[in-house]
Amino acid sequence: MPRVAIKKKDYKQADLSAYIVGRMYAMHIRQVDMAKELNITQPAFCNRLARGYFTYRDLLTIFTKLETTDEEIVKLMKL
Repeated sequence: MPRVAIKKKDYKQADLSAYIVGRMYAMHIRQVDMAKELNITQPAFCNRLARGYFTYRDLLTIFTKLETTDEEIVKLMKL
C-alpha cells in the first residue's frame, strides 16, 4: 500500500528512527553509548527514538556520531 501524503511527517519520523537504529547496529553502537553522547539516560534515548522526536542539537550529535553523509541528511530531513 503506498504511503499517503497526509501522514508524511509521521512516515519521516519513522524513517529517521529506522535509519538511526540501522546505523547504530552496523557501527556496533549501543543505546547507552548514544545516550551518553546526548547527555541523557538510556530510557530517555529509547523514548525519543521510538517517537522520532529529537532536537536540532541532538540530531547534529547523532549524525556526527553515525558518520552520516550530507546526502543522507538531506534525504532524511526533507519533508
